Amino acid sequence: MRKIFYTILFVQLLLLICGTGFSQNHKLDSVKVEFEGFNTETVIDVTCNAFNNTFLKTKKIKVVRQQRSLREFESLRQNFEHAKDRSFDVRGKITYCYGEKTVKYCFDKFGYFYMDGKLYHNKKLLITIADNLYANHPKYLDTLKYHE
Repeated sequence: MRKIFYTILFVQLLLLICGTGFSQNHKLDSVKVEFEGFNTETVIDVTCNAFNNTFLKTKKIKVVRQQRSLREFESLRQNFEHAKDRSFDVRGKITYCYGEKTVKYCFDKFGYFYMDGKLYHNKKLLITIADNLYANHPKYLDTLKYHE
């Protein structure tokens, strides 16, 4: 009797794991951008952890839900290049929302992004962020070069 009970319990657990694993939503629902103006100056470099407190009263938030824009943001997420450590002065955070799962990056005004202790470069994503926040991006972004 005990063996049958454990067998049934095991099968139910297996079905539960398989059912939830395959039904997870991997579609991008929205992109949330929290940002401070690129021309804002600070005395010291702002870290990812300090961003919210530093710009508590001045940061702006924009949520993107249009399918065309979401497809663009998702495709640009594939363009991250690893970058060497450098000074990093955060001017925003971008959060990709996939149902209940989120992926967050901090970014500076030069196209560098930070996530989980790693630094990346993605100029095209920064330009897209700026184009979604303002009517168009600052001209200096067109001349940015990435040097490893």
